[in-house]
Amino acid sequence: MKSVVLSALLAIAGPSILAQPAQAAEGGPVKEHGTPQVREQVVQAIDAWRAAVVAKDRAGLERAYHDDLTYGHTDGAVLTKAEQIARTIVPDRDFTAVDVSNLAVRSYGNVAYVTATYAFHLLSKGETVERISTLPGLDVWTKGPKGWQLIARQLTRTAK
Repeated sequence: MKSVVLSALLAIAGPSILAQPAQAAEGGPVKEHGTPQVREQVVQAIDAWRAAVVAKDRAGLERAYHDDLTYGHTDGAVLTKAEQIARTIVPDRDFTAVDVSNLAVRSYGNVAYVTATYAFHLLSKGETVERISTLPGLDVWTKGPKGWQLIARQLTRTAK
């Protein structure tokens, strides 16, 4: 009986259920939540982080990252604040730019969830051609005494 009811429900709801993942996979819009003021503050924090990455500004990264940072990379590494700063500031590699697209901010009190696609422009010593790593991700920003800080990030590879 359960399978008959489940089959009937899937037959009725199936097309709408299946349409949602396809839209999300194609980069469909994420509905934002929160006030325009909070969105602007979070975007300013992201811009400050981007500037710190490009400038190899350790103090700027210290401000941008929460002490409890968990930073997940596409290679499976999950880094702390100190480990992520060390991975970012490397003498023989420069981030020439970090572009952000498909940005959506959903804020709930002192927490903001950000979905975005990050394009990291990299130039290593001895190379003449810049590499660009384009990675979608989910960030969690939290607002405390030091303002908005990144407390968690998970980057993924772009779906093929």
